[in-house]
Amino acid sequence: MRRAILLWAVACLGLGLGRASADEITLPDGPGRDLVYARCQTCHDLGYLKESSGIPASAWKDILVTMYGFGLRIPDAEKAQIVTYLGTYLGPNPPPAAPAVSTADAAPSLNGGKLFEQNCSACHQKTGKGLPASFPPLAGNSDLFLDRLYPVHVVLNGLTGKIEVGGKTFNGTMPSFAHLDDARLAAILNYVRGAWGNAANAPAGMRPLAAVDVKGLRDQKQTPKEVHGLRASLLK
Repeated sequence: MRRAILLWAVACLGLGLGRASADEITLPDGPGRDLVYARCQTCHDLGYLKESSGIPASAWKDILVTMYGFGLRIPDAEKAQIVTYLGTYLGPNPPPAAPAVSTADAAPSLNGGKLFEQNCSACHQKTGKGLPASFPPLAGNSDLFLDRLYPVHVVLNGLTGKIEVGGKTFNGTMPSFAHLDDARLAAILNYVRGAWGNAANAPAGMRPLAAVDVKGLRDQKQTPKEVHGLRASLLK
């Protein structure tokens, strides 16, 4: 079993590292799903998770432990949530029905900083400085203000291709975060535009983003390469 798990992990890393699926992968709704998106699709096409469904939580745990050998670093609490989700919703038994959404859940009090930490900090870091040669910084990143709605295109559709930020070149893929709802994406982007001194770079009169802004672009599907093209057009 452990040898099979190791081979699975190596195959996933070799085939999926830094790659986003061309088609949106939808995982079953349930507690911990957003954490799986945030932590796993950084390196993997999530199609691999669905193709591997049917194994028990203990096997998912072994796979996650194996990932530590390839650089995965997440808190134990997050690891437990991910294993529980995968064992419950991609395990050997039929998954439970999607949880009912209460009125309180439908209109949560959103903390953009907390949402950023949960969904974006693995790549861009809590400091917003990114990781050299791998993930571009958000602190001082002028792309945030190329256009009021440009960052919305990025988080909904992803971005792939060579870009230059702060005089340094990055050539990778950011996956879509369209699994997050409109209000959460707006809260994250507003936080990023105001954090780490970014607010001083905002053009005069540029309004904060609202959920309705995200909703208005959600159905305008683009590929990550098309978003890269949009960026290039805005830089002209």
